[in-house]
Amino acid sequence: MRKLSSLLVLTFMLACSGETSQEITLQVSNPSDQARTDATLLLTRGEISRWIDIPSDLLPVLKDLTGEYIPCQVDDIDGDGQWDELFGLTNLGPSAPITVVIAFVTPDTYPTFPSRTNLHLGDAKNGYRELDVADRLEGVSYHNFADLTGAAFQMEGPAWENDKVGFRNYMDQRNGMDIFGKTSTEMILSKVGIQGAPSYHEPGEWGMDVLKVGTSLGAGAIAYMYHDSLYRVGDNGSGTYEVEFQGSQRSRFKLTYSDWKLDDLSLNVIHHVEIVAGRHYYQGKVVYEGTEDTLLLVPGIVNMKSELLHLLKLDDQYTALLSHDKQSEDSTFLAMALIVPTSYLVSTGETRDEGEGITQTYYAALEAYPGDQISYRFYALWEGEDSKWASLDEVKEYLVREAERWTQSVIYASHF
Repeated sequence: MRKLSSLLVLTFMLACSGETSQEITLQVSNPSDQARTDATLLLTRGEISRWIDIPSDLLPVLKDLTGEYIPCQVDDIDGDGQWDELFGLTNLGPSAPITVVIAFVTPDTYPTFPSRTNLHLGDAKNGYRELDVADRLEGVSYHNFADLTGAAFQMEGPAWENDKVGFRNYMDQRNGMDIFGKTSTEMILSKVGIQGAPSYHEPGEWGMDVLKVGTSLGAGAIAYMYHDSLYRVGDNGSGTYEVEFQGSQRSRFKLTYSDWKLDDLSLNVIHHVEIVAGRHYYQGKVVYEGTEDTLLLVPGIVNMKSELLHLLKLDDQYTALLSHDKQSEDSTFLAMALIVPTSYLVSTGETRDEGEGITQTYYAALEAYPGDQISYRFYALWEGEDSKWASLDEVKEYLVREAERWTQSVIYASHF
């Protein structure tokens, strides 16, 4: 049995599709008593190859029994030029099974679906052309970033979005995370922050930048705690941005920090960031190397306009750190939450409000080992996107359901 981020029970059967190629029929059921929108279907190449010989020149797709395509994509996870995972999203009623078919098509006939996720790093010096790889700017402080980072990169760094919410990273030694509240389901960030466009700090047709980050960790940026001191990842050394894959249903990139000096250590840190359609979070996965020491990974939430941190045990596996106040830049309610694995959670805390280093931040300290990847999720729920997020009870109920979606196991029955 293998953990996946979906609430599905899959029963697999082999079927023949006539004269073309074999197909795999899946019975997909939702054991929850609540309907699931955008339930995750995720199958690896290795799993599929156990049931069928994968055609070398074809790509897998998902269909229903009527032959209609289910929104899906194939992703090259390890960068070797060959697809590794088949990913799709579908809706499931409570405890109601459906049948899904895996078929194979040629690359040039692979179906296209409306884009519900997007990555964008624009080169501000060259017409905002899209960058898939870029070096982080060095020698940038909180005093000169507008002249340097703002002039080099659209929106000061990479942005990512889905049909619910958007985020961005400052592509310099500030290394903060910010939130774009969205009132539109369209992918819009490639048009935001360009010369002549309205300021994203003001309400627009699509939404706005809803967060003030300052010298905090903002919307889930990372630090490490070492010898009882907190160090912002990437405040020295060098860094890069690289798209890992981008698709209509999910997208992922990585931020790499090399030769980062952490007190007496020199570390390399990789921060993978993934966004999936239909949800209000991005997922971070962080790993470090360069020492045998155990460290504490520290993702954070800005508390510049928040008076209270809610600590919620969502289930047996996950805990949420939640703030819920009129902390959006338009003075409406904004809920921000970190969902972290309880087994890794050592402590929670709050930084000082003023001084050098990281300030105005609630944080979780997670036990980290060299080479061990730790995942967390950062949620942003803005009243401007949906009025129900003004209710703390609604937010808490949503996070409980999200933890349930994350923890459910996928069970494979026998196939024939």
